[in-house]
Amino acid sequence: MDYNNGRSLKQSVVNVNYLPPCPQLVEYACDDRAPRLQPQLRAIVGAVPNTCPEQLDTLANLLVRDLPSYANRIIQTRRKRTDKVYSSIEIASRPELQPLDILSREYTPNFPQAAPTQIFVTTLERQYTGVRSAQLQQFHWLFIAKTRLGWRLVNIYTRTGGFPLANNLISPPVESSKTIVGTAVAIWLNDCYLGRIRS
Repeated sequence: MDYNNGRSLKQSVVNVNYLPPCPQLVEYACDDRAPRLQPQLRAIVGAVPNTCPEQLDTLANLLVRDLPSYANRIIQTRRKRTDKVYSSIEIASRPELQPLDILSREYTPNFPQAAPTQIFVTTLERQYTGVRSAQLQQFHWLFIAKTRLGWRLVNIYTRTGGFPLANNLISPPVESSKTIVGTAVAIWLNDCYLGRIRS
């Protein structure tokens, strides 16, 4: 089964000339010094032992192992009985960790120690419409950052195409941190920080 190892995504997004700033939410805070956190909240989150892997390759392999189950739980939670179209994530490819060089004139990180790390992952999704089903591939370009609160999601860009890809068009990259996969990654990273992921 050929997932293209995210190459189609990398070829398309290489011209992106900026990195978006980290969201201003506590659970996704990318500021290593976390000045936005109230003192009492810092004490709470700081007391949680960080058992998440420090090595990126170990972290990424555990993430893609669990990504389909995390995504499918979110799908089931959001699904309504009246939905005529629904989907499930069948599998995630091995992660690709070779980063793209990004030259930016518009974005300068305020906290270089929390500079985002890139991960490329492909997922295979089956979409159901009545008695029919179709398979879709999604190529995800993840940005995560190592912070005082553990690894945190910064952003994701995603392209979507049919399966097999050779017979289908592929969409332009779109920001996808609020999608099923983006939410699943954010939740998984938080669970990893809280020591809920088995190795």
